[in-house]
Amino acid sequence: MSDISKILIVDDDLTFVNDLCDVLSAYSQYEVLTATNRGDEIFALKKEKIAVLVLNLNAENIDALALLSLVSSSYRHIQCIVMISEKHRSVDAVRECHFKDSIYLYLVKPTNLETIGCAVLEGLQRLDENDYIPGVFVGKIVSFLEALQKTCCIRVHFGSKKQGVLYFENGMLVNASCENKQGVEAALEIFDWPPLGFTEEPPGVGVEKLITPKGLETVLITAKLKKEAAGSPIGHGVGEGSRVKAADQKINLFIVDDSRMMRKVIANIFKDNPVVEVVGEAENGEEALQIIPQLKPDVVTLDVEMPVMDGLTTIKHLMIQAPTPTVMLSSMTVEGADVTFDALKYGAVDFVAKPSNTGEINLEEQTSEIERKVRLAAEVELEAVKYVRAVSQEKKDALALAGQRCERLVALGVAEGGYGALLKLLPHLSAQFPVAYLVMFYAPSRHLDSFVKYLNRLSPLIIRRAENNARIEAGVCYFASGDEYLTVHELEGELVLHLSQAPFATRRGSIDMLFYSVAERIKEKSVAVVLSGMGEDGGEGMEEVLRVGGTGIVQDPAGSLYREMPGAVAARCPGAKLLADTGIPKSIEAVLASSAGEMAA
Repeated sequence: MSDISKILIVDDDLTFVNDLCDVLSAYSQYEVLTATNRGDEIFALKKEKIAVLVLNLNAENIDALALLSLVSSSYRHIQCIVMISEKHRSVDAVRECHFKDSIYLYLVKPTNLETIGCAVLEGLQRLDENDYIPGVFVGKIVSFLEALQKTCCIRVHFGSKKQGVLYFENGMLVNASCENKQGVEAALEIFDWPPLGFTEEPPGVGVEKLITPKGLETVLITAKLKKEAAGSPIGHGVGEGSRVKAADQKINLFIVDDSRMMRKVIANIFKDNPVVEVVGEAENGEEALQIIPQLKPDVVTLDVEMPVMDGLTTIKHLMIQAPTPTVMLSSMTVEGADVTFDALKYGAVDFVAKPSNTGEINLEEQTSEIERKVRLAAEVELEAVKYVRAVSQEKKDALALAGQRCERLVALGVAEGGYGALLKLLPHLSAQFPVAYLVMFYAPSRHLDSFVKYLNRLSPLIIRRAENNARIEAGVCYFASGDEYLTVHELEGELVLHLSQAPFATRRGSIDMLFYSVAERIKEKSVAVVLSGMGEDGGEGMEEVLRVGGTGIVQDPAGSLYREMPGAVAARCPGAKLLADTGIPKSIEAVLASSAGEMAA
């Protein structure tokens, strides 16, 4: 640990500053400084050796962006924790910034003060890491400006002679200039530079808008892929062997659809895409199975209704012959439909509806979603792309457990990408043990009902929706949606469910609530599992499960469609087992069998 051990809190919210100081006062070996008025923060930076900066991006009496600029150019050793006053769409983009560079945490206020306190201590412990790359990456500046909705210019410095300018209007990047380059080309050049500092300038007059929102998305994606390919700190998760290609190696896409017009529509979506290139197409499954093994594309889009060989039959054969990340792209593959669940069961990694003018969502949003799904699919490890064969659907074992008291509880948290993960997991859990399963799934409640019915037809367990005050029965798996709180209570010696509406569902704390509840009730007999999803929900709850002696299991982010949630939880809970989704059922049953053996002894 270096001799730099001072913490600076910059916020004009005096109550928050005082409360955070009280939390940090428990760690007397570090000195806590505060700045609540404009100018105080600059004085503190110049006079004191600050190690960690806690900054409110929305503080009215502080020029937060200028402060970050100064840190990035002159005080690049400082670890920064950036907060924002309310949820904003750019928050998710910046959440990937907590690896090795100085902006490593981005929180929404108000938040748990203990969370900030722990983050401060983590920052202090990371200062001497050899692979630490300080500074503020340009991609994060874009997110900050979007959150602040500022109109200004950002001059980015690369060395003593090379400079570039980013032009923002109401938080949106509308143009960029660098040497003789303009627009997207210039932005791509600037985004390649390491974090060597930037300064904020007044907005330009009559700036030409050469970068559209779609162009900005292209810039961000390309820059992100380049950094990942180069081993940059802006990574996806803790899994090894990412399939993400270098920036000059495009994602090769193969289209399967019986409609020539639809194949052309899909191909046109990627016509000018710098990341994805269409390398082939087929008009039915039989033709596709002849071409794909030779062509070896990175991603396949697959229709359902086709002559000769339909999509579901095709994907079954494809997953056996030449496993390839496949996105079902059909008018039939919508959330909540059985055909969608069938496709995921057979090995598809994701699904999306065909572009159409008849829906509620406009065409631009639809095509953007298709692009996003293809990029996500390209990042999924081949190990996770499998046709999982069916198992016994008989429920005689589950029915035999009826009336028995649960000896253990297995709680599962899952969000985006969770349909496929759960289909690879729940049907492969036997009902041999006096155990109940509780699933918190961030999926629309109306679709969750359909999924529960579908799963119940496949699984040896009894699958049903959770109900308030219901007695927890062994051999049953209970589902709740993310806009609910599901907790475990004890009533007259029996474990019962308590179900209520989550007061702040958008904050995504339902998984943590479930894990805390299970840990509190059954201590070391609890098992917590986190699967695919966005955000960080589940990390605090799994820490509690591990603390009381329970078992933690996390889906390997490398095989997750959405890596953020399992990656964050795995990083926070090193004591948890990191497993591919297909390996989780065996691991759970090994824990349950061990417990049953101990009880018998």
